[in-house]
Amino acid sequence: MSKSESTIVGVFVAGICPLLVFVGCWWSAYLVLAHVPGVPVTAVIAAAMSGLVVGIVLDLLLLQRWVRRFYTASLWLMAAIYGALCVVAVAFFMGLPVGTFGLGLLAGIYAGRRQYHAAAEGAAVRRGLHRAALFAAMLTAGAALLIGILVLQEQSVLELLGKILGLAPSAVHGATGVTVVCLLCVVLFAAQYICSLQAGWLAFSMGAGSAQQGCAPPEGASAHCHRPAP
Repeated sequence: MSKSESTIVGVFVAGICPLLVFVGCWWSAYLVLAHVPGVPVTAVIAAAMSGLVVGIVLDLLLLQRWVRRFYTASLWLMAAIYGALCVVAVAFFMGLPVGTFGLGLLAGIYAGRRQYHAAAEGAAVRRGLHRAALFAAMLTAGAALLIGILVLQEQSVLELLGKILGLAPSAVHGATGVTVVCLLCVVLFAAQYICSLQAGWLAFSMGAGSAQQGCAPPEGASAHCHRPAP
């Protein structure tokens, strides 16, 4: 891994840990507050701040190790972290698929760089990028479908759909509204899959292109060279 890429990965990973620990402690404390009488509101603030401090301490202790293992970490672990980030993105963007779509692009980039650093070729690269793009598309569309069905209970949403489709709000209630949401999620799924896949290929090709330039032969020499292992 180059120094510049290591720095980018370090900044990214350093932000994820405090964020997830902070949000996890905050939401957990809020659930306790909502279901346990007598818990003060200040306990939620204290839990959230404690989570932030714990996340920063973990960064200070483990960040270098995490950066070194970033492209060799368990895919199950990375999928779990990705899923947690999608939950945070859905909440932060109030149900709009903006955050999850952006995370899907990052998933594609990660898959491309992971394949490059693993020195994968041919079918292995295609399979890895396809799986990453499919996983990202499933989470993005799945979250949008769930949120879309829930917001159909809101009158303002029904009025907006009615204006778009040229129908009365009552006409888009029920099966019609669900059908519209499902169709939009299918489009979102396809868009996420294509964009994540292309982002993965771009990330992989950038590394492969750099490697080829690094081993370019002098003029008049043989043009054949093998890509060195990253």
